[in-house]
Amino acid sequence: MKRLWLILPLLFFFSCEDKKEIIEPIDEVIELIEASDPIIGKWYYRNYSISNEIHYFDNCTQKGYFEFLEEGVGSYVTYKINNLKCTLYDSMNVKWSFQDTVYSIQTFYGDGTSSGFPPRQVGVIYQYYGTISDSILSLPVGWNDIFNFKQK
Repeated sequence: MKRLWLILPLLFFFSCEDKKEIIEPIDEVIELIEASDPIIGKWYYRNYSISNEIHYFDNCTQKGYFEFLEEGVGSYVTYKINNLKCTLYDSMNVKWSFQDTVYSIQTFYGDGTSSGFPPRQVGVIYQYYGTISDSILSLPVGWNDIFNFKQK
């Protein structure tokens, strides 16, 4: 029995020596995930500045937003007070792109065309050129006016 106890640890030791595992190459292509553009998402009215003086929009106006989708399209929705109630005022489609250092944002109705007789083009309603800084989307809307939007 004593011999068994002497032999058993030796057998155990040699049976547990390192086994080399064969690693086969994997033929999968790992795709890099591109970081999405910072403008993607919904941006709500926050405040506006006139000659560098900041003013805040009322609660109803702050429900309005730009929604930017990855495909370079989106929507623009505004709310106004009507008969003492906050109601949907307008909804437009958006095309956006990043050019040089600014975002080019165009708003329009429908798909930008009309199928009347004779066919007529429905042009861009507004053209904005904005920037994002400190999580604020700033859109100049006049000579000295800037609308600021915050992503939620």
